[in-house]
Amino acid sequence: MSIKTVAFVEPSFYGVSFARIAYEQGHKVISIVSSTDNPQKYGYEGIYHDLIIADIRDEESLYQAIQASPYAGQLDALIPATDYASHLTARVAERLGLQGIPYEAALKARNKDLARQAYAEHGVPSAKFKKVKTYEEALAASISIGFPVVLKPTNAASSQNVYFIHDEADLKAAFEVIVEFKVTYMDFKVRDEYLIEEYLEGPEFSVELFLSDGIPLFHTVTEKLTSPLPYFVELVHTLPAPSYREHQDDLIRTAAGALHAIGIVDGPSHVEVKLTANGPRIIEVNGRPGGDHISSDLLLQAFGVDIFEATVNYYLNRPIHIERKHERAAAIAYVTADREGVFESIDGFAALQAHPHIVRTHLISQPGQAVGIAKSSDDRLGYFILTADTAQEAKQLALELLGKLQVVYRQQEAGIA
Repeated sequence: MSIKTVAFVEPSFYGVSFARIAYEQGHKVISIVSSTDNPQKYGYEGIYHDLIIADIRDEESLYQAIQASPYAGQLDALIPATDYASHLTARVAERLGLQGIPYEAALKARNKDLARQAYAEHGVPSAKFKKVKTYEEALAASISIGFPVVLKPTNAASSQNVYFIHDEADLKAAFEVIVEFKVTYMDFKVRDEYLIEEYLEGPEFSVELFLSDGIPLFHTVTEKLTSPLPYFVELVHTLPAPSYREHQDDLIRTAAGALHAIGIVDGPSHVEVKLTANGPRIIEVNGRPGGDHISSDLLLQAFGVDIFEATVNYYLNRPIHIERKHERAAAIAYVTADREGVFESIDGFAALQAHPHIVRTHLISQPGQAVGIAKSSDDRLGYFILTADTAQEAKQLALELLGKLQVVYRQQEAGIA
């Protein structure tokens, strides 16, 4: 295999797996970053060859930084390694004549209102929605759609400022908060337009797909368990989904239809779907491998499938082979606080490492950190990943072990209020 020069825009979270795979394949890995501190911050020191500094929030800055670098005209692939820069990366890749998801498709995937419009235009089952800017518009939209509804930003992620709205009082309180949400991860600006959406009742799934000319080369369904309302924090992922097996073909068809609607017909995707009484309904589409360790761990543990390797090959316009090497199941479970307090530890967490089904544990929060009820993915305290022979066993074991863990809060010191 010939060595290629592969550039990644701001590897972080799921995107670190991209850099690792390309590095292990022997390619020259270039990271385009907003700060030289980011390899250490996001955990990919030692798996890249060079850095290019750019404002990753600006298309022209990305383009000019590449053109001014030693790699001008030398890149074989330019890959978005963070959601927020995916559309900008797509635009720059087009300007450089490199393969990738079309800019318009990436833009729709990043902006939930544009995606909802595309679903409606193509007859993809989705949620009723209205885009709003003011509280008055939000109230009118909520009354039109009918309470309960969901209020969310149009271009954020990780359940940041996503609210279940039961009535007008809920809406007023949530809207006062969401309009102050100006900047999200990596200093990307949050649009001052919001969505009021129909609340979809039913179990939640994600469909992991890899398309080639619109046809799935690979597909599987992940079952999600989320936190109690009014929040939507993902707490357990089980792959493959143990429940509602008779509906999985419908879930996959609906997910593929949503991708076609926004213009994604090649490469990896992670599509979130709810199974309502009226069938599958799209929550959102992501034109990249699933995060939350679904792609980096669960797919590998359950099937031996490396979506990141296939994705690097897609961006390099190389043949793609995705083969299931085995058939078992995997799950990840997240620990969250049950109240506000100062975090001390998770009782029983360290002992998990000795469990025969546990693959890995990771503590996110540190002693002394203020914690509270999880409102977004950022508020989770730690996780563990496990495997089992069947999906039902994986899910049951994840819930059983999660139920035995106890968050320990630091006691107030005597004399301190």
